[in-house]
Amino acid sequence: MVSNAALAVAAVGYLDVLIPVADHKWSACLAALTLQLLPALANFAGTRYVGAVQLIATVLKFLPLLLVAFGGLFFFDSANLGPFQAGDESPVGAVSASAAILLFSYLGVESAAVSAGEVRDPRRNVGRATVLGTLGAALVYLLGTLAVFGTVAHDKLVASSAPFSDAVNVMFGGSWGGTAVALAALVSMVGALNGWTLLSAQTPYAAARDGLFPSAFARKRRGVPTVGVLVTVVLASLLTVYNYTAGSAGVFEVLVLVTTFTATVPYLLATAAQIYFLASGQGERVHRGRLVRDAVLAALAFGFSMWLVAGAGYAAVYQGVLFLFVGVLVYAWMAARKQRTATR
Repeated sequence: MVSNAALAVAAVGYLDVLIPVADHKWSACLAALTLQLLPALANFAGTRYVGAVQLIATVLKFLPLLLVAFGGLFFFDSANLGPFQAGDESPVGAVSASAAILLFSYLGVESAAVSAGEVRDPRRNVGRATVLGTLGAALVYLLGTLAVFGTVAHDKLVASSAPFSDAVNVMFGGSWGGTAVALAALVSMVGALNGWTLLSAQTPYAAARDGLFPSAFARKRRGVPTVGVLVTVVLASLLTVYNYTAGSAGVFEVLVLVTTFTATVPYLLATAAQIYFLASGQGERVHRGRLVRDAVLAALAFGFSMWLVAGAGYAAVYQGVLFLFVGVLVYAWMAARKQRTATR
């Protein structure tokens, strides 16, 4: 849900290349709300339409990414690179903060598993999609980031809301290339919102099936949990308005860091669960031949997750904890209902 708000705000930066909307915070806020509504309408139409939009958006996403990632290397100029340490912050603190923001780019690695019930042959395809998708994204991200750093002057890049468009403008001259990339990036982000909206609805759907969430979230129409989609759009829209009201400067960064924190909590719980299984010696969950390796990996994963929480910063942890407390209230309500039903 928080990720949807962040993606919509990022998409406004590329929409501004096509239609000036970012100069006033309320026009930018209205554009972000509209961009969240369009994928929701595709979800209400059913999973077939969600899949079609996702396929088109993915293809259009990779075209400009590949263009910049590989073509931009031929225009690389080391003079465009900024200083290694631009501010007074310590290198350790800077890397921690960057890592928390960077994780946002890789969130969604778990989405194939969450939507496995709607995927053809999930036992085969979910694993492949997860591993190959992550490796492919990592390659494109690394090359694309390097190319943008080397083609766009550092001072301009710091203030840019559409860095890939700026990179293409440098590569080919003029503004037509940047406009085309902005359009492709906009379609790509709407496609990402399309998939994240379904994912955000699938998660409470699974919880409702397990009796941990209100039963209304377990209802589907054309393969889509419509109540979850509606609630996701409403809450993400409220969060978008709140952050623009608090001040449009840094809205994307704040939302990204909140997303990172809330996504890291399940990672922490998962690594803690693995450590619990290893320490308790549960035979059906522990492979004794790989005990040391699994223990080391679980401990490293737990430490890495804690590092990301620290890198998210106080403001993100503050907002994220508020969301978690709301979840505690829902859990308490559902537990009370189950207890009352059991005693009748």
